[in-house]
Amino acid sequence: MIKEFFTSLLHYFVNIITAVIIAVAVYLTISGQQIDSTMLWQILFSGFITALPSAILVCIDTKSGKVLLMLWLLHFLLIFGLTLVMLKLFGWCNITPVSTLITFGVVVFIYLFTSYVHYLVDRSHVALMNQKLKKRYFKAEYARELAEKAKKSDE
Repeated sequence: MIKEFFTSLLHYFVNIITAVIIAVAVYLTISGQQIDSTMLWQILFSGFITALPSAILVCIDTKSGKVLLMLWLLHFLLIFGLTLVMLKLFGWCNITPVSTLITFGVVVFIYLFTSYVHYLVDRSHVALMNQKLKKRYFKAEYARELAEKAKKSDE
């Protein structure tokens, strides 16, 4: 469970930071502003803070689809709220209805980006595991057939 948490934390951190850098690059290109090293550290910190709830959520094992959907909705709202707090804390922008709406759009983009990347990674892991299981069961089946043939030839 701890290994799964730290692996998920690392995956989400890298994915979130990648998406944030894309969003910041677009914003800076449009606005013509420059970025300083302090802001880069703030971006890394905010990526870590928003990756934490994601890694925690992945470790929660729920059997109910409704509960899982509610957890993901609460997760999104938590990340959106944390993002607004960090925007204010770091002085990146004034919190207005327009900036809140833009932030919501950016959080949706980052959320979808990280979810899609996580899905792709999980899908490739599942395909690899299935391939290894097929090999293992094929070898076991082949060994069983050989044993049966050997047993018949002994009789």
